[in-house]
Amino acid sequence: MPLHGLRELERNSYTAIYHDPAQQLVFLKRFSLPYPSLVEVEQNFQRMEQAIALISRPRSLLLVDARDAPMRNDDQFEATFAPSHARLMQGFKKTAVLLKSAIGVLQVERLSKGNVRPVGTFTRPEDALLHLGVRIDLTQFTSS
Repeated sequence: MPLHGLRELERNSYTAIYHDPAQQLVFLKRFSLPYPSLVEVEQNFQRMEQAIALISRPRSLLLVDARDAPMRNDDQFEATFAPSHARLMQGFKKTAVLLKSAIGVLQVERLSKGNVRPVGTFTRPEDALLHLGVRIDLTQFTSS
């Protein structure tokens, strides 16, 4: 079901991905369910990659709302997450990641080092939306 121009491309227990062609926006919402294994992390990133495979990344913006994502920074998780995260972010015209805390911002900035394009990290939704130049009501997205 479209939400203000957003069409759902993928939904599972961990994430939902939406596309708004008018704003050339890909919106990824991370839910609060923790990944039960590192294999599930990789599989979920593969599902997300498949969902956005036909979207032109150089012409599109990416907004990731990870405010509900469980905090996790163990070495094995980061070793699995970082390359998958980099592949997902790669090639977009501009990206913004919305996080709950300054600690989350620092973690994503650390894991994003070396990306060709810098990832904008924010704790305030209005700052992330301003960075991308898009309008979206983030309150309509819940984990279900």
